[in-house]
Amino acid sequence: MNIRAIVAAAVICLLFAAGCAQTSNSVKRQDQDSGIKGQVLIESKGAAADVFVYAYESGYNDLRVPTKLISEPTAKDGSYTLRLAPGSYYIVARKRISGDPKGYLVKGDYEGKYPGNPVTVRPGEYTTVNLSIAMLAGNFLLAPYIPDEGDMGLTGKVYDMEGKPAVGAFVLLYKDKEMVGLPTYLSKPTNKDGEFSLYISQPGTYYVAARIKYGGLPKKGEPYGMYEKDPEHKVTINHKELISGVDIRLSPFPLDLATPIPLSPQPAPEK
Repeated sequence: MNIRAIVAAAVICLLFAAGCAQTSNSVKRQDQDSGIKGQVLIESKGAAADVFVYAYESGYNDLRVPTKLISEPTAKDGSYTLRLAPGSYYIVARKRISGDPKGYLVKGDYEGKYPGNPVTVRPGEYTTVNLSIAMLAGNFLLAPYIPDEGDMGLTGKVYDMEGKPAVGAFVLLYKDKEMVGLPTYLSKPTNKDGEFSLYISQPGTYYVAARIKYGGLPKKGEPYGMYEKDPEHKVTINHKELISGVDIRLSPFPLDLATPIPLSPQPAPEK
């Protein structure tokens, strides 16, 4: 066999090996692909488009805490696919009037939890999860007011963007340092002097923010502030401890949260 024949044979072998490796890897990736898929209906009737499906790794706080496991909006026929790692998940679907995938739920929004929660996702499989959403009658993601008196919590003042007392501002405490979604505690509006008192029922570490209105995601330019005496904007409240001097100054919110956020990566369409 001459040199050309040997080289040609080697090239063919290499190409064949590469093709085999590519096919093998492709199959392996497909075997590892897993998640949930299905259809969302409105009140068990027609298909629900532009609905987001959420997966939670626990049922904590009635599935009303932030999650990064969010589907793309459902199609016109209500269908969706959400890629998830193998495991157990609690599934809920929501459609907000605002069109945003995140934020407080308000009257007129839709929500529906999967009655078969939790759902098991197995390696290489997509579990079918069909959901039905119904309109909510009220604001369900707002933390309730705490009584006006107590022996554990925070007191302080909220100032507006000019440094004057901010009247009617709300102070919010979060367990999550990202400070989105459901606040654990919500103050009553500040008085004419910008003062607030916020009492809590459980000691712990909380992240502190303030804004003029509540509900929905903060909008760019909206008066918004965080507790600045701590670099992480947090306070630790011990049992029967009342911390004073928690002052917050409002300034224009710098971000545009209306910009679409990165959602869970979706599997490639079947060929």
